[in-house]
Amino acid sequence: MDLYRIHGDNIVECERIANIIIAETRPAKICCTLTSPSTITFILNFNYENQIYEWQLDLLPGFNKSGRHRWQDNIFNPLRENGSFLDETPDAIITQVIGNTETILFAIEFCSALQAGNQAWQRSGRAFSTGRTQCPYIYIVDFVKYELDSKTRKRKALRFPNPAVPYSYINFSRTTGNFVAQVYVRAEEFDKLQEPILRTFDENNFAEKELSIYLVRKMCGLDTSAIEQIIFNKNLGVVSYLASSSNARSNFVESDWNNLYTNNQDIIDYSINNSTFPFRKKITTKGHHGKSADVQNIVEKISKGLASKDLPFGIIPSQNRPFLAQSLEHLYPDFDKNILSQIANTNKDLIFCMLKGFKPGGDDNRPDRGLLPLISMLSSVDTEIMTYIYGPVLENNYNMLISHPKKLAHANGLWKSILSLSDYVALDVPILSACPRDASILLNTKALKTYYSGANIQNTHTLSAPVFPSIPLEYHEDDVDTGIHFLFAHLLSDCCFEGMCNPPGGDWSGFSIIHCNSEARWLSLPRVSTDIAGKRPDHILELFGIFDKPVLLSIESKERSIDLEPDVGTRLINYIRSLMNFVPNVTRQLNPIQWWSRGIYQIPFSDYYSVSAAAYLRSCAQNNAVVFDNSHCDMLFIMEPHANGWDIEIITQTNEAAILKEFLLSKIPQNTAACITLH
Repeated sequence: MDLYRIHGDNIVECERIANIIIAETRPAKICCTLTSPSTITFILNFNYENQIYEWQLDLLPGFNKSGRHRWQDNIFNPLRENGSFLDETPDAIITQVIGNTETILFAIEFCSALQAGNQAWQRSGRAFSTGRTQCPYIYIVDFVKYELDSKTRKRKALRFPNPAVPYSYINFSRTTGNFVAQVYVRAEEFDKLQEPILRTFDENNFAEKELSIYLVRKMCGLDTSAIEQIIFNKNLGVVSYLASSSNARSNFVESDWNNLYTNNQDIIDYSINNSTFPFRKKITTKGHHGKSADVQNIVEKISKGLASKDLPFGIIPSQNRPFLAQSLEHLYPDFDKNILSQIANTNKDLIFCMLKGFKPGGDDNRPDRGLLPLISMLSSVDTEIMTYIYGPVLENNYNMLISHPKKLAHANGLWKSILSLSDYVALDVPILSACPRDASILLNTKALKTYYSGANIQNTHTLSAPVFPSIPLEYHEDDVDTGIHFLFAHLLSDCCFEGMCNPPGGDWSGFSIIHCNSEARWLSLPRVSTDIAGKRPDHILELFGIFDKPVLLSIESKERSIDLEPDVGTRLINYIRSLMNFVPNVTRQLNPIQWWSRGIYQIPFSDYYSVSAAAYLRSCAQNNAVVFDNSHCDMLFIMEPHANGWDIEIITQTNEAAILKEFLLSKIPQNTAACITLH
């Protein structure tokens, strides 16, 4: 039996990949069980391209991230040893275990978020950092997504990413010789009949089938070059579609992107020779600080637009670099003269990036972590980049930038992105401190760029490591979610529909219910509903055959019961009730299953019983009465891990919850070897 592992942020993303593999291989037999409290295992027997395979897929959710030492080893170590230096990691890593060695095969990223504005390049850091290690990287994009009005939940106008974003993946693959690609899959809301702007989109550019073929062929050790080229061609088709409505006075148009791809041209050279527009980032008058407006005006006069006029970066042709240096010296007389002299060097073109970077409170704007990686993927790593920052900076960070920049990069992901990929960094910023002030400084960061881009790489040229231990050192909320998910989605699948599973790191993209032989789904879910005191559940399960109507069981999962928010049980139900006051975004008929269509009628909340619950570890449990008094939940799932599963004690507070408990006990007899015992 061949052993593969799917390491992921959470159980949902692990299982999503497993389901793609299962759909492609169409096993004659599937066995699903728990091999540890944290590990769901699938055993597959199938015939693929005239070969018989028997695979074991181990799903290992929850990485060593955010300061946690969950596992004895870190699955990201082989990537870091081969040049993955940013604090951005993919959603999932798929490995093969042979003997005592575990080898990374590829990495996957999911995105159900709106691909517009800076959100479009939020994950570019993950693609860049992973892809440069020669680990194949696939970014799965749901197309298309709508922004919803926060109060009415009505759809706003469709928004799309700049074509430069998907093209950067194509270019990066070419420059690295590694497969780094976006795969566009049909989102639930994709509807040409309802959206005229989508009617010119070629649905052949969706690549669900090619994705599944790639994964399985890669795992089988078969050649994937042909399917990779098909995916790239589909990527280019998406680029062409996105560019088809572009205005040539401010953007590359479809012919520009096709010329770049067909002739394998460098985008910097192409832009200098063909761009008819300068670079001018859109910044509101209120958004400027210090002399940033003057800098913006100067750069506009001497720049060439790179793909688009209003992207946050453009090109200063080499012959214009002396003027840039002179202008900066005039605006900032205290800037380092030696560095200004280097900026005036006319040997290379310079990419100039304007970046606010930080929010009013000093926290980094997370999508901007991907901006410098996007530039590097779109051009090349050896391109000279100057980053100009005008957003607020915490005093401690500013002082550390001057005295210990490497330490600052280690502590903050946005600073690492800036300092590791920029040759020069200029700041004109407000300093957030007890005594606020303004500051401006110019730094040469070439040494840091060299350090991160190559000098610290061990160059092992292998993505292998000793086999990864599959038993965590300690149990957390990730494991509670795995246990709940396995219980309801697998052991109780004949009487339960999993409407939502939202573990840590999930994208909470939607919540579904079954109603009148149809699945209704609400998308782009808010985190909270403050106006009605609602909280988004971690799990929503629809259970049948208990009462005269289905039960909606909403669960809040935690590692510790003390972390449950006051009155969370009431707030879970309020959230669902509030969401169901709106027409679902999409619906689809079941039996036979059909594709999604726009929702047209509201589903009554009164058609369901509602039960709220909390789930947490026994080792971190308070007295039951205390938990009930604080949470106001109807029932508790107190979970204790054992060798290959869970012991779950169910405590009830209401009559409906007591009946639900008896139903669950009848479905999971204690004398079975089901990996989960209930009592």
